[in-house]
Amino acid sequence: MKKILLFAALTLLVPIVSFSQPKNSLLHYLPEKVTAKGTLVIEGGGDRISVILKTIIKYGGGDNAKLLVVPFASGIADTTGMNQSKEFRNLGCKHADYIFCDKKDIDSPENLAKLDGVTAIFFSGGDQLRLTGYLAGTKFFERIKQIYKNGGVISGTSAGAAIMSRIMLTGRSLSDTTDDSHEFNYIKANDVEVAQGFGFLNNIIIDQHFITRRRQVRLINVLLDHPGYRGIGIDEEAALVVKPNNTIELIGNSNAMLFEPYKVVPGKAKNKSFKLTILYPGDTYNL
Repeated sequence: MKKILLFAALTLLVPIVSFSQPKNSLLHYLPEKVTAKGTLVIEGGGDRISVILKTIIKYGGGDNAKLLVVPFASGIADTTGMNQSKEFRNLGCKHADYIFCDKKDIDSPENLAKLDGVTAIFFSGGDQLRLTGYLAGTKFFERIKQIYKNGGVISGTSAGAAIMSRIMLTGRSLSDTTDDSHEFNYIKANDVEVAQGFGFLNNIIIDQHFITRRRQVRLINVLLDHPGYRGIGIDEEAALVVKPNNTIELIGNSNAMLFEPYKVVPGKAKNKSFKLTILYPGDTYNL
């Protein structure tokens, strides 16, 4: 099924994506420089498969990992946190816990203490705006950033993947308000709603459920709106591992698609082209 969907996605992209470098043109995008000592594990959604969860545990310290599930994107955060922390414990992470509290109490001494000694964070799926609204500007989030800076792993799935970018896709269309599906089957300027994400990646925009839900046009739209940025669409049951040596590796059961813009050819300002790289599990790429 995955192969069929990938073929359909590539067929859709042929008219608008350049698969070979145009003449007199070079790739041109904002650099992404990893300065933290930690690792990002960005999962595209779908089933939380063991190879991805075990990778999070590994980079969090293996047998000594102390993991905290942050489930505030979920509409049933308490249940989600309980179930997902149990998943990690079942895979050998003995010190896996979750946080659940009212937004107004997130910076209480008791909740901040939840982060003491934590080496891995896992952001659950749901609504990314709900998650950023819960944590943005809090002491709790500042502590999470320090965990990453000092060598911990920051991970998340679905909405927990979208928040990794500084420019965050919300999943909403600014013109199509008729329903919640927002198929994005057209190229249209300034139609993809974005918001401020957590900025673990400054100049790369992440999209999730990418091949399964055919979100290629959505990501291309937002890249056209933000010249110089790269985009990575991660499929379900796949995860992108961003390492402190400025490389990425894909793990899991499916693919990711990396879009890198070419410099606009003089006199052809409307001729936007991208290099497309399809990543398979085990592939690595220098940022």
